[in-house]
Amino acid sequence: MSSKIIVVAGATGNQGGSVVTALLNHGGYVVRGLTRDITSAASQALTAKGVEMLQVSVMDREGLVAAFKGAYAVFGVTKPFTKDSEIDQGKNMVDACRANDVPLFVWTSLPSASELSNGKVTGISLLDDKAAVDKYTKAVGQPTVILHTGSFTENMMNQNQLQSTAPGKWEIQFSMIPPDHVQSFVYVQKDVGPAVTAIIDHWEDASWRQRLTKEPIVMCSYKRCGKEMAATLARLTGKEVTFVTLVDTVPERVKSMFIFHRDYFFYPDPIPPTILTDLGVKFHTFEDYVRDKLVQIMNEKDSA
Repeated sequence: MSSKIIVVAGATGNQGGSVVTALLNHGGYVVRGLTRDITSAASQALTAKGVEMLQVSVMDREGLVAAFKGAYAVFGVTKPFTKDSEIDQGKNMVDACRANDVPLFVWTSLPSASELSNGKVTGISLLDDKAAVDKYTKAVGQPTVILHTGSFTENMMNQNQLQSTAPGKWEIQFSMIPPDHVQSFVYVQKDVGPAVTAIIDHWEDASWRQRLTKEPIVMCSYKRCGKEMAATLARLTGKEVTFVTLVDTVPERVKSMFIFHRDYFFYPDPIPPTILTDLGVKFHTFEDYVRDKLVQIMNEKDSA
């Protein structure tokens, strides 16, 4: 039984929680989770499952160095739209890895908006800050596997993209995205954790290390356009579902980000990526998410 320590940042969050769950299901690793509040119900639940929970902010450089001590691998994720720059959050984790000679940093990131658009779109920190950390890992020589994620499947509920308009009638609402526009999605809860676990499992294999670090890996589960998603929802729930493109109600401060997403944010085929399916990762679909989450939610709403 391996006693390798795996540190998971944001252990009670969406991505970090997926990684913790997958590592626990896999077995054989000591899982150390980082959280902002060790007294929260989510933190306590992980402690009860055997996770070593530490209350450490990714802005606490000394705290991170202590938290990463003895780690074989660290899963890093940053929190956007806060007073703390994602560049600083990411660099702090990279520096803590370097201070401890951590063999592997698995970093969940996004490509640069300015680079994807050939300089036509600037100032989208959600992407550009993470991309800056990508470059920093290489500059300081930290062994890193970079995962470039797609749109989160869970945003359907987390960002209120699915709206009830009347009993039995629903809308999928995407900002600035037309109904035929194909997007790449990642079912975070089901797929991020198993992918990260598979990467960690294969890290000691030199040939796999070379493949995994050659370039950022597309972390996507499936591709769909909005019209297809509405049709799938209607088929699996028996409800009337339409797709709506929001334009006039989109706040100006975020409109450029959605326009970039529409015009420039594309990942190459195949999706899911061959490198991860070769690792044995079994990816999930939008249909899986509908059955897992949405059928019950929509039925309960319509019967309320």
